Amino acid sequence: MPEVNACIYGVSWTMKRLFRSSIRQHLLAFNIALILPVLVFAAVLVWWFTEAESRCYERDARDAAQRIIIAVDRELTEVLATAQALAAAASFDSEYEAFHRRTHTILRSMLPEESAIYALVVRDTTGQQVVNTRLPWDTSLPKDVNLRIDQEVINTKSPFIQDLFVSQISGDFVVDVRVPVLKDGQVTHVLSVVLEPKRFTKLLQTQSIPADCMVALVDRADRIIAHSWQYDDFVGRLATEDLHNNAIADEGAWEGEIQEGSTVLAAYTRSRLSGWRAVVGVRSEVTEQPLKRSLWAAATLGLALTGLSCLFALGFGQRITAPIQALADQARMLGVGAPVVPLDTGLYEVDNVSRALSAASSKLRQREASLRQSEGRLWATQENAAVGIAEVDREGRFVYVNEARCKLTGHTREELLGLHFTHANIGAELEADRDLFFRHIAGKLDVYTIEKRHVRKDGAKGWTRVSSSAVRDDSGHFLYAVRIVEDITERKRAEERQKFLVDELNHRVKNTLATVQSLAWQSLRQGLPPEIARDRFEARLLALSRAHNLLNETGWEAASLCKILNAELGAFGIQQQYTLTGSDVDLPPRAAVALAMAFHELATNALKHGALSVPTGRILVEWRSEIDDGGTILDITWLEVSGPRVGEPTVAGFGTRLLKRTVQRELAGSLDMQYRPEGLACQMRLLLGGLTNAAAEATGHSQPNPGATEHSHS
Repeated sequence: MPEVNACIYGVSWTMKRLFRSSIRQHLLAFNIALILPVLVFAAVLVWWFTEAESRCYERDARDAAQRIIIAVDRELTEVLATAQALAAAASFDSEYEAFHRRTHTILRSMLPEESAIYALVVRDTTGQQVVNTRLPWDTSLPKDVNLRIDQEVINTKSPFIQDLFVSQISGDFVVDVRVPVLKDGQVTHVLSVVLEPKRFTKLLQTQSIPADCMVALVDRADRIIAHSWQYDDFVGRLATEDLHNNAIADEGAWEGEIQEGSTVLAAYTRSRLSGWRAVVGVRSEVTEQPLKRSLWAAATLGLALTGLSCLFALGFGQRITAPIQALADQARMLGVGAPVVPLDTGLYEVDNVSRALSAASSKLRQREASLRQSEGRLWATQENAAVGIAEVDREGRFVYVNEARCKLTGHTREELLGLHFTHANIGAELEADRDLFFRHIAGKLDVYTIEKRHVRKDGAKGWTRVSSSAVRDDSGHFLYAVRIVEDITERKRAEERQKFLVDELNHRVKNTLATVQSLAWQSLRQGLPPEIARDRFEARLLALSRAHNLLNETGWEAASLCKILNAELGAFGIQQQYTLTGSDVDLPPRAAVALAMAFHELATNALKHGALSVPTGRILVEWRSEIDDGGTILDITWLEVSGPRVGEPTVAGFGTRLLKRTVQRELAGSLDMQYRPEGLACQMRLLLGGLTNAAAEATGHSQPNPGATEHSHS
């Protein structure tokens, strides 16, 4: 009994192996049974219609090519006759100018609308042009470069129709008809009638060519003279290699290309007069229309026969249904993640697919575990992402950095991977960050934040705010840390600038209060009436305010010496009584305030006792600066002229004391005041460290300033 069962199993296994067939074989038999009658009928029908329509299109294309070449020959014959008539009537002993005028008039009268397309050129036997109707008579004419063709006309004493070439005069493509000019049986000149290819393009357009045909006129050198489509794109171009190889006889037809990328059924005819060819092409889209119509007819007939084919296909389909259903069941098991066991259906392709599904099921379960781990990392990274993102392992080495983190220190991703996260840090925060990270790993901290300094790859320093979050597994073991890095360099700089500005404000407020206190004490201690003391005190406060306003315009960086003088002197309403001379100089804040007070005192004194006390008086202020090793030396001269006679005072007033204290004590400069009879002369010399001279080199230009009669730049 066991032997019988074994035998039966062996026979069954052998039969499966013998009758195992592929799905392709089953489907091939099904399709053959379904479409064989239709294919046989359609093949005969399509062949018959295609051949008939192709012969019809070829015949029409040949007829069109012949019509076109006849029209071209007619045009060339007329041009040739005109050229021979002009050559026979020409006399060139010394009448080139008269011939030029006469032929120009003839061309315009014969072809009033297209005279610009034609030109007449006459050359002597050396190729030198002597007449060219394209140019005015007195224009210098070149020597022709096609001497070979002229020589052929001279030797044969026969006309010659030249192929397309580039005109020496216009630089455009042209053709010409050359005839000899004979005198006493010898050729003395060659006369050419030059035609632009546009003439032949218009000729093509008058031949009633169907819109779905393309027409080209090609010369003996396979260069396109005229084209029915896109004239500017094709004229002068070489014809396709396909046309060159096929259009070699006097006439013919072939299927190929007469322009790149366009397959046509083409026919051509060659001119016996010029050797040019007229090529007519019918696009493949047009010639294939009968084929398409035939295919539609065949498809309609095939649908009628489908019902019959389905009866034959039922038997084949039943053989495939069961294995395919088994594969569908395996696919559903794969979709829910269940193990897939290979099938043995007797169909080779089905069994292969089943084994592939089984292998894919095993790999898919492995990848799902890796995917869950990867999704957890991606989720944690996305949840903690802010600006710069980095992932570091237990050793503190980068395992991932994003682009923002790379830009922070100027390193590439490849340079950062494997480096410790403190590689660019400086200062005491470095050790603090290490300690916090160790606590991170130990599980004592899940998140910490620290602000620390760093050095970029290019050497620039900055600040960052780092928020580090630990990522752990289900058991709480440290996996890696996500570090969110934010660039706070500008915020730190803003804090430093704010502190500096507050300190500077405190310092300046103290200095200003001290100055105001000194002005008040000096103005009120002289025993003057309260009204006068108050007026003088207010005037000095206004002078101080004007200096502060000028400094505010530059953020207390510097103030222009010229602007200070204009502001202080202009406040007295004496715009026409002072002159400033010198290259403008930018003064630091301390010098600007001190000199403003000094100029105010000098102007006040001049208004009460000096040059400004009379209408004819004037004040001349000159200055110059030069760069020294210790800084900038500034020399200022205050000179009063045309005023009342002055003498040296017996007692120094407050203005004089304020002037000396300002120049000598506050600015550590020298002051020389001379009370000359014609007016006060005050010389100040100051050493200003770091002073910016706005015009270190003299320009020698004079430019008036507002409020001054003259301001010359020395």
